[in-house]
Amino acid sequence: MARPSLADSTSRRFLAAAAMRYYVPSGPLRKLASGKVLLKMLGSVMHILRASMRLPVMLLTSGIASLAYVEYKLSQMRAPEWVTGSLEKMRGWMEGVRDSEWLRSTSSNTQDDDTDDDHDRAIDMARGSSGGWGSGMGPADGGIGTDPQAGGSGSIPPPKGDYYTSPDLGSLDDDYAEPQKPAPITNSARRDGGTDENALMELTKKLLEIQTILKTVSDEDSGGKSSSGALKLPSIVVIGSQSSGKSSVLEAIVGQEFLPKGTNMVTRRPIELTLINTPDAVEEYGEFPQLGLDRIRDFSRIQRTLYDLNMSVPETECVSDKPIELRIYSPHVPDLRLVDLPGYIQVVNRKQPPVLKQKIRDLCETYLKQPNIILAVCAADVDLANSEALKASRRNDPLGMRTIGVITKVDTTEPDAAVHMLTQNDYPLHLGYIGVVCKPVQEKARITSHAVMLSEAQYFNKHPGFQQPGVQIGVGTLRRKLVRVLEESMRQNLSTLVDAVRSELEETRYQIKVQYNDERVSPESYMAESLDVLKQKFKAFQQQFGKPQLRAEVQRWLESQVMNVCAELYWSDPAVQDLSNHVTRSRAAGWWADVSAKVSQTATAAASIITELLAANTAKEQKGPRLSKQPDASKDTNGRGRAKNGTDANEWSENDDVYWGHQLDRASALLTKSGVGRWTTQMVVDLLMDNVVSMVDAEPFVHHADTRTAVLNFSHAILRNKYHSTVDQVENTIKPFKYEVEIEPHEWSKARKRSAALIDNEIRLCRQALQKVRSSTSKKQLQHAVQFVKGAEKRGLDPLSVQAEIARRNAEQATASLPEASDAASANSDSHDIATNDVDDLGYSQYSPRLLRQAQQVLMVQDRLSILHMRRKALASSACASPDNKRFCPETFLDVVAEKLAYNAVLFINYELLQDFFFQFPRELDSNLYYGKTLQQTRDFASQNPHIGQQLKLIERRQRLELVMTRLNELVRQQTAAEQHGRKRSHWSSTASPSYSNPFPGL
Repeated sequence: MARPSLADSTSRRFLAAAAMRYYVPSGPLRKLASGKVLLKMLGSVMHILRASMRLPVMLLTSGIASLAYVEYKLSQMRAPEWVTGSLEKMRGWMEGVRDSEWLRSTSSNTQDDDTDDDHDRAIDMARGSSGGWGSGMGPADGGIGTDPQAGGSGSIPPPKGDYYTSPDLGSLDDDYAEPQKPAPITNSARRDGGTDENALMELTKKLLEIQTILKTVSDEDSGGKSSSGALKLPSIVVIGSQSSGKSSVLEAIVGQEFLPKGTNMVTRRPIELTLINTPDAVEEYGEFPQLGLDRIRDFSRIQRTLYDLNMSVPETECVSDKPIELRIYSPHVPDLRLVDLPGYIQVVNRKQPPVLKQKIRDLCETYLKQPNIILAVCAADVDLANSEALKASRRNDPLGMRTIGVITKVDTTEPDAAVHMLTQNDYPLHLGYIGVVCKPVQEKARITSHAVMLSEAQYFNKHPGFQQPGVQIGVGTLRRKLVRVLEESMRQNLSTLVDAVRSELEETRYQIKVQYNDERVSPESYMAESLDVLKQKFKAFQQQFGKPQLRAEVQRWLESQVMNVCAELYWSDPAVQDLSNHVTRSRAAGWWADVSAKVSQTATAAASIITELLAANTAKEQKGPRLSKQPDASKDTNGRGRAKNGTDANEWSENDDVYWGHQLDRASALLTKSGVGRWTTQMVVDLLMDNVVSMVDAEPFVHHADTRTAVLNFSHAILRNKYHSTVDQVENTIKPFKYEVEIEPHEWSKARKRSAALIDNEIRLCRQALQKVRSSTSKKQLQHAVQFVKGAEKRGLDPLSVQAEIARRNAEQATASLPEASDAASANSDSHDIATNDVDDLGYSQYSPRLLRQAQQVLMVQDRLSILHMRRKALASSACASPDNKRFCPETFLDVVAEKLAYNAVLFINYELLQDFFFQFPRELDSNLYYGKTLQQTRDFASQNPHIGQQLKLIERRQRLELVMTRLNELVRQQTAAEQHGRKRSHWSSTASPSYSNPFPGL
């Protein structure tokens, strides 16, 4: 109600003062009555009376809805016609009373905007808007669209905040007159309009932004599928049968052709369409948040993308409940959230099996629940009694309180029939029916024979029946009603949403406190902390693995190579026993042996002299001389056997020195010329890579396979770049040792101790192997098997080969049943009779191959132990105390060579390879895994850890809920302030009257 003008206020104040002076004689009473007290009392009484008139309207509306529901149930139960007719008459009478002029005038504030379109039409006329794309008729028709200067009533231009502008009606003379592009809704239009509709749009926009945030929270909980939790605001769900015009309605609302088309069922997944108004923008574009496709300005590309996403559902599943999220930004669309569902099918066929019908119904039922708004699309050429959309809405909304009926293809029926369908009460809906024509209408012109394309507004204005009160028509009316109904539904569910968000926020905070003790973590901090952990491990390894440790590793590897060379050239040589025996004789033992030999020679000479004297005496007595007995040429003077070359078998000859000297040269060459540079460098590379692998295989990189691979790749690249240069440097360094090795006495002394320790270690390993074999087999059986193998080896036989031959012969004898086969088997085994018949009696069959192999292993280890013991005694002898006898002590000599090789190899490996790796690894770690990473890559890295990923989800959920809670609280405060301001304004309007606090002078 507008405030009275100054002239009206002055006149009213004058008349009121005169009346008070005439009818109230007392001065104090006059003064009291002239104030605001009496006027406020009268205003309060009138306000109470006006408010009390709302109660009948509310009761009548509730009664009408109840009767409609009862009538619907009785029609399903096939009640008698007189019952349903009586109910229909009673409901019609109640609607007449509710819509009567006197009740509407007394309770104008209680008139529902959604059930009566007269108020909307009055507002539209006041604003100059129409019910569709345009409501004016051509100048020739003399309708509301005529020019005021031509004598017509004139059409008021549409406001800046309207969705569509009126088309140029002069285009009726053209062959193809189409509706113009919707006018953009600018911020200036919002500010200049000042209407309730713009306020609704602002509130809807904010609530849709909140709903977008809540959808991310719900999608995380439901795994990307449609969720039906409490964290949801109402959406407009579009349902209808196939070919009912659902896609055309949505495209008319958007103003673009973007939905997929096809002969078969194309919509196989729900399409969650969010329309976002961009007032100051010029371009229109769409986005697919799930696919990461942003700013698609070509709507044909959006159409193809929707088609591909729907066709991705296999025919075996028919439909999918995983929605497609699409956002359209445009200055021509209102802020809405719609859900396009697959259309109901009526007839099943090969491509549409019967199971598809039930799946579509189940999918639609999940979206039709509270608090969503149902947009039931029905074609005008189909009876409403057969509408699947109305049946589904009745199941979920029996009273029709949140269902909007949309009648499409109105131009396919007669105008009177279409008006009756829009105003009928057989299938009542609280929000009513709206008729639309989404495509241009083709009619026969009355003057010319050619076809003229008429827009929706021109079609409706051409037929007066659509201008009747209570008839809702046009896409513009539908858009405004959707915005109004969606905002009202959101407003009603706002308190419930606030409670649900507050509960979820408290639950999330509790989980973070209990499970993670309110520990603060972010993807960036987790990545930085993970890299710091790896750097700390690498730094600890760098401190522990320096030049001394590297030299010890190389020395250990070369010492193992020394043992392998000794086993190959010395310990497997049968003459090593003579070498050991020769070395074990010390200098004292050699001196005593020389003395004993001389004494023995003297005694032998004396004995021979005495023998000759006795013989001479005997010959003299026998009267004839006798020749003395010649000594045996095969015996030496000391009585020991001589070798064939005339030397003693137990004496050391020059040939032996030459032989073992040659063996020592071979051993040295085998050690120094076997690629020491390559093997030592590779050994260090393997050692470094093994440590890197152990570092990345531990927490937290055990959860990050890609990061682990990246660390190993750049570590291998660093080592590969330095590998060949390091090998060349080491080979050049050790080249002099391939030809000559100089040994100092102190080096020999240290090497002697190390070689003795190596021999002791080999003895320990042999004893462990022997003990392992003995512990796995019975001692008695093993002893018998060992004796058996010894006997076979003395006879020159291999026990395993003989046993295999015996087993083959037994198998042939068992399978030979015919005489011919027996003769053939005996003929084939003749060559083996000599070898097997001689050993059959030894009992080969009583020993298993495994037992024989263990017996051979025991004999081999025992032989190796005896040789090692001899070599250990040889190293402890005085002959090995000097490097001059290096040919007698090859283990000590080779250890000296290994020590020199290790020293020179480590010298270059440390500087060429190790230090460079220690320098580059941390820098490559930062450049490859930290710098240049996007926020999404950082989040993906943190989410790979299940524990951290769950914590980050909870933290992100808490942040989103806190943001939503902040915005909701702000909206609630704004709504509360607006309601209070509205009540104050209403109260001021109802009690607005002249002020008598300052009466005119003289009155």
